[in-house]
Amino acid sequence: MSQTRPDARHLARENEAVDPRVRRTAMIARSAVVCAVLASCRGPSAAPSDEGALPEAALPPPTAASADVSVAPTHVGAPVIASAPVTAPASTAAPVISPAVAEAELDGCPASVAELPEVAWLDRDDRRLRRDDLVLVSKSARRLVVFEAGERTHCWKVALGFAPVGHKRVQGDGKTPEGWYRTSDKPWSSFDNAIAVHYPNDVDARAARSDGRISRATHDKIVGAIDGGKVPPQSTALGGAILIHGGGTSFDWTLGCVALDDSDLLALREILPKGMRTDLLVLP
Repeated sequence: MSQTRPDARHLARENEAVDPRVRRTAMIARSAVVCAVLASCRGPSAAPSDEGALPEAALPPPTAASADVSVAPTHVGAPVIASAPVTAPASTAAPVISPAVAEAELDGCPASVAELPEVAWLDRDDRRLRRDDLVLVSKSARRLVVFEAGERTHCWKVALGFAPVGHKRVQGDGKTPEGWYRTSDKPWSSFDNAIAVHYPNDVDARAARSDGRISRATHDKIVGAIDGGKVPPQSTALGGAILIHGGGTSFDWTLGCVALDDSDLLALREILPKGMRTDLLVLP
């Protein structure tokens, strides 16, 4: 006698004839099998989200007591095959560079005074080159460098006067002066934290007296102030009020001063002596 495949209605009638407790047990068993295969049972009693949880490395290791406690499995599933450990990709973030390293990597920062460029009027045996807190401004490189005993300690970018090439000669020429100068603090400047450059110096005064730009009386006042360690007259035909100040270094925008970024100016002030008194060498 041939057997016919039962249709859906026939199966439904059979299910209705089965004891409800047996049917419920069968449904639970089927659910357990499905969960074991899919491993995705996350009903109302599932663990909360991992958001905010401690990383695995921060969790305490199991103790000997807890290791001896056996936990009965809730189900028997397919064997788990361990996969090869996944190596995290190397970070592509840029390395953090300390300010000191970043300064040293700037182009145009001589490592020592021995690397200074050749300049006709610069005496390589000048003792000021080996003094502590020597400040160098290289106009061509647009750099301000600090030396200790002839060795570089700091280097920053600068901006100059709007007509930077050549030595300053007269008021309003937009040039940053060149040569040896002393410096001092100038807290009353319109530029916060400014450092005064004692321009003109005695060399400037002699040159200006010889070609008639200033009188002998003005020459004598300038030389007298320089010899006494004071700021020379600032309102002569040679110009004045030359500063090291902040304001930025994007382009040559000053009237003859040396401009730093504001944070670099503060850093410079931190390392200079009290009163900002030191030697400044400005090279072409």
